[in-house]
Amino acid sequence: MKKIFLIILTFPLLCSCAQPRVVDEVNMSQAIGYDILKNDNVEGIFVIPIFQQEKMGKYQILTGTSTTTSDVQAVVSKKADKPVLLGQTRIFLFSEKIVHEIGMTELTDYLYREPQLGNRVILAIVEGKAKDVLNTKPPNTNVNIGIYLSDLIIHQTETGNGPDTNLHLFLGNSLEDGGDSYLPLLKLINNEVAVSGVALFHENKMVSKVGTRDMFVFKTLVQSHRRGVYKFKLKDKKKSDIVVESIRSGSSYEVSGSERNPSITIKIKIKGQIKESMRSDNLTNRKMIKIIEKEMEADLTKQANRLIKDFQKKSLDPIGLKEKYHAKNKKMTYEYWKKIYPTMDINVETTVNIIQTGVSE
Repeated sequence: MKKIFLIILTFPLLCSCAQPRVVDEVNMSQAIGYDILKNDNVEGIFVIPIFQQEKMGKYQILTGTSTTTSDVQAVVSKKADKPVLLGQTRIFLFSEKIVHEIGMTELTDYLYREPQLGNRVILAIVEGKAKDVLNTKPPNTNVNIGIYLSDLIIHQTETGNGPDTNLHLFLGNSLEDGGDSYLPLLKLINNEVAVSGVALFHENKMVSKVGTRDMFVFKTLVQSHRRGVYKFKLKDKKKSDIVVESIRSGSSYEVSGSERNPSITIKIKIKGQIKESMRSDNLTNRKMIKIIEKEMEADLTKQANRLIKDFQKKSLDPIGLKEKYHAKNKKMTYEYWKKIYPTMDINVETTVNIIQTGVSE
């Protein structure tokens, strides 16, 4: 009984050994951006919220430069009134220039090792300077720019055309042999931040982009999703715009052919409703719906084929065809895949089902 009593008494002593982190005693970053300077030094931009009731939504921006991204945090902490920690960081921004000159493996290595960060932290690439994006005033003054940017990307992945990705998914794909991955692209347009596409990576380097026009198709190729919007033009005299909101979209893959001459068939399936139409026709007419379905199928197939041909030309595989083929041929090596992929026969079949028109008679 005495032993139990002594153990209980030691708990407060053990707990007192830990170093408490009081919010008022540290600077907790919520967003960090990295740019590269002319002397090849790295500039880090840290968004720090101000935790005071009368300054709700206010924040400060701290900057520092060093030769490595991991050391920038220490430099900024030395300049700040309190230590700068990463525990609340929701998003990391990397300028397109720094990614090209240093590479994502080096830029993200310390993030993967940082115990304060969760695996679902968001990574994004900036067309321009990360500093300019983080110095942009968010439309909603009740949140800081870090929360605004992370919410912007989450909104795109959950209800828009942005594919889901984070630190864990990006590194998981990148670290494979010949790993190809992708991250959202951000850009300042008329002094407002917007998602401008998807950055494509081969191993360590950013090598290509998917524009906003192709984001719906790209997302459908890489993952199933329930939300998204697709706009295309009908082949009528007015070339009317049709906007279809996806209810369920996704793709399946079939591998066939011989080992020397393999082929992959990609079957895209879309269920959706017409969100907007510039035609005056009654869109409850089934004949008209069939025309829209067939023309949307043709448009999507053309777009998907163009994307895939471009990927093959650049030896890029962001949609994971290598894994699909490897499941059929377990003996396949990465060297063999590199040899056959650029000329592989890849076919796309698209089925569109408009199950609601979204328009009343």
